[in-house]
Amino acid sequence: MRKGYSRMAHAAVAALSALLPSAVSAQSAPLVIEMRGGVATPVGSFSDGTAPGEGATSGVSMGLDLAFSGSGRRTFYVGFSQHRFACEAGGCTSGGEFVATGFDAGFRFNLLTRGTVIPWLRVGAVTSRVESPGLDTSAPGLGGTGYGGEVGVGVYLGAWSSVAFNPGVRLTRVNTDLPGDVVLRMRYVVADLGLSLAF
Repeated sequence: MRKGYSRMAHAAVAALSALLPSAVSAQSAPLVIEMRGGVATPVGSFSDGTAPGEGATSGVSMGLDLAFSGSGRRTFYVGFSQHRFACEAGGCTSGGEFVATGFDAGFRFNLLTRGTVIPWLRVGAVTSRVESPGLDTSAPGLGGTGYGGEVGVGVYLGAWSSVAFNPGVRLTRVNTDLPGDVVLRMRYVVADLGLSLAF
């Protein structure tokens, strides 16, 4: 009887191991495509200031990243992001809104090398160009390209061998030019959920 129970226990463990998700394989493949969606929330003067473009409120954030894994725990990423902000305070016209679009590139560092739950850190550079039809400037429209940086934390959650969910939070700081020789100092936090597909 005991041998029978032992065989059943081993079989159950093997089956469970086969069914468990693998976050490692979903994020350590040579190429991973990640689609992200969430919310961008202004902080500092970008949230409560009165200069043109300031006084913004939270809006939808979306992005697409390509991640290239190397040896060890480091992964290089490059991608595209777009953040929409509503703006109705002192720095905007009534019902104003604007869209910040740009590219991001940097590195993610895995804090673990095994398991189905893998925390990570992210640091990189960003660009941003703001379309500002509702801003209180002398010449609303499309501004120049601004440059800044981002830092973030998150965690891979394995789903299947080539799929992982990837929630994260990151802080972005970028200065960008608006029409009318106005510099907009954007500081915002993005909380989003990524879907990673390994190839």
